Amino acid sequence: ELLETAHVYRTVSKAGQFGIQSSTPTLDFGTTMDRKRQVVDGLFNGLSGLLKARKVTVFSATGTLQADRSVRLSAPDGDSAVITGDAVVLAAGSVPRTIPGFEVDGRIVLTSDEVFELESLPHKVAVIGGGAIGCEFASMMSDLGSEVTILEALPQILPGVDKDVVNVVRRSFKGRKIDVRTGTKVLGHTPGSTGTTISLEGQDPLNVDAVVVSVGRRALSDSLGLDGTGVVVDERGFVQVDELCRTAVDGVWAVGDLIATPGLAHVGYAEAILVIKQLLGEEAVPVDYANVAWCIYCQPEVA
Repeated sequence: ELLETAHVYRTVSKAGQFGIQSSTPTLDFGTTMDRKRQVVDGLFNGLSGLLKARKVTVFSATGTLQADRSVRLSAPDGDSAVITGDAVVLAAGSVPRTIPGFEVDGRIVLTSDEVFELESLPHKVAVIGGGAIGCEFASMMSDLGSEVTILEALPQILPGVDKDVVNVVRRSFKGRKIDVRTGTKVLGHTPGSTGTTISLEGQDPLNVDAVVVSVGRRALSDSLGLDGTGVVVDERGFVQVDELCRTAVDGVWAVGDLIATPGLAHVGYAEAILVIKQLLGEEAVPVDYANVAWCIYCQPEVA
């Protein structure tokens, strides 16, 4: 929804090139976020209705894995229960990574989660991390009118992407006055009454209204209580599985961002199909991760 808002704003801004005369567009960010919430609520309610129609029982609780494929449920109101299944699929997903010295407060220091809850658009923004998500947020916020600086520690933004493609993106960013600083080490920040000052190694301090920390995501395995269950978690927090998404425990599978495969929705979907085929006794073919389609939703888009 925010990307679509940026697209509409960009289109209206350039309408004069097509002979369409319009006044200079202004952004009502509150309306934008209201529409975003309506879209999200519609998707959530649609999925909830689909689950209900399929007679899927949904528990609003935190689940921790126990022995013998049982799961302890802890509800926010303090109630608890234990359920047991013939099979357990772990799909706890991921959360944004943070960095020391940049405690997320939802006002000045943000991750992608907090950006989606903003009530107003910051005037000056620093995005720490020039990977796919960082470039998406930088591009979107720039389109909507923010002054954006990308701070990337590595020699180039979009690590892992072909350099000729990266050069196209950088030229576009430069033309839109997005300040891209690679090889930049961030030392910390000093919050003020309305913004913060970021300390950079070998560079002048950077004053901004908000900081978006975009240094990747980590698997949310620590909420599952896997210690002692036999399910193996590696040093990065990923649940270890084989090519059929099976964990070390018989009857327990793991899919999605919880395992060390591309963190993309359609990958998690494909892995879920792979697991369900096994549960139904059908032929299960491992996901071909060498042929996963992916896209970075900056402007221009990268695929």
